[in-house]
Amino acid sequence: MPVDGACQPGSPRYTPAHMAEPRPAPPALSLLGEPEHAFVEPPDRSFHCDSCGRTFSGEPGGAGLFVWTRGDEVRYEEPPLCDHCAYEISIGALIRWSLEEEEEG
Repeated sequence: MPVDGACQPGSPRYTPAHMAEPRPAPPALSLLGEPEHAFVEPPDRSFHCDSCGRTFSGEPGGAGLFVWTRGDEVRYEEPPLCDHCAYEISIGALIRWSLEEEEEG
């Protein structure tokens, strides 16, 4: 028996089985009996790495961050990075941060 009475009739969190949330509908089927989303090919996305200039397909390995202001407006840009550059920039930043902490301490 639960300590807080969550499953007890009369409890505000008690939901009888016949009142449970409805299940989502199954995906619609095409004439061939396959789910409709099986026929939709996701578009092949390609990106241009902002660090090395290489063009690559798939998800970016990371993103840079540029922040600048114009008057009262603040603008952000997150250019894509390839896997190699994202790794190199991240590790380089961690090493520099570690060295700065050693110099201060």
